[in-house]
Amino acid sequence: MRTLYVAAGGGGDAVGALLARRALGDTDERPALVSTCAWERLRIDPIPGPRARADFTGLALVNGEPAEITPRADTVPPGRSVLPRLAETSGARIFLHDLDSGAVGLRDQLRRLSSSLDVDKIVLIDVGGDIVARGRESGLRSPLADSLTLAATLGTGIPTSVVVLGPGADAELPEGEVLELLKDIEAEVVGHVSSDDVRSLAPVLSWHPTEATALVAAGAGGMRGSVAMRRGRDPVPVTNRTPEVWVVSHPAFESFPLAQLLQGTTILSEAEEVMRTAAIDEIDFERRVAAEASSHRRRMPLPDVMFEMEAVGATHITGRRVSEILSLGQGDEVPSITAGGLWSRGDLMRLAESTKH
Repeated sequence: MRTLYVAAGGGGDAVGALLARRALGDTDERPALVSTCAWERLRIDPIPGPRARADFTGLALVNGEPAEITPRADTVPPGRSVLPRLAETSGARIFLHDLDSGAVGLRDQLRRLSSSLDVDKIVLIDVGGDIVARGRESGLRSPLADSLTLAATLGTGIPTSVVVLGPGADAELPEGEVLELLKDIEAEVVGHVSSDDVRSLAPVLSWHPTEATALVAAGAGGMRGSVAMRRGRDPVPVTNRTPEVWVVSHPAFESFPLAQLLQGTTILSEAEEVMRTAAIDEIDFERRVAAEASSHRRRMPLPDVMFEMEAVGATHITGRRVSEILSLGQGDEVPSITAGGLWSRGDLMRLAESTKH
């Protein structure tokens, strides 16, 4: 029998699952089984919201159902996804679930997938910890996928644990707030992501655009400081707690009010309406951003980026934030300077010097 890792919010959480396996006591030498939705940021995928299985070509069949992402899989244009590359470079088996049929439909997808793979345990992974939010936290920005996936997973009847790594690393709820919420639901620290874990996943971390998992990887490697991330929000500190792996061993709906509200939803638009009332709907945010003309986006010179970092006390910046500031198009990549993709002000200074020539 096996464990199915379910990424609560998408690709970054899938990478987090692979980083956390050792800390969770998983010694299975077979490829990890990871199920994730396909929801990329708009710089990668120009269509707001998550992609469904029907938006992909080349999915491999699992017991007759198109469900497994392979390196040959692709999205139907204009959608784009990094999942085929993750399947190629991670050494894991990557499966696609979608959110189109709400918590009820996703619950049934996960039941069928677990049965086909002979799975007896589900580990739901969230990097950052906003999955434990109650709904009215001021920093909460993207609770829909996490809470919908949690609602579906808890409904499967399969033994499930909820894992949070990198408390506060997603630039939403701050570290201290996440830690208090985790303690309130009797979560426990079971270990830490290590530098060895990071090295083993270097083929993925060298290119993957995740920000929150990049902070976990950097923290595991010994980096300490504060990191400027997407949307220009306050820098996120990388502390001794950033590599921590927390587990809720026996999660119940009563501890997760947003998931509880979503458990009966049967279509994504219904789940959106619930979240508009109870918290916030991140697809609405993406729709607004996508509607803005690209000509309205201002490209910031690198010296101004460094000045802004210094002004807010950021020691590092993510590659994704650099791409956002430089207004790079979809498919353009900023190379990573460190494992985990963080740049220091010195790194940016060297980049600025190199672009002069």
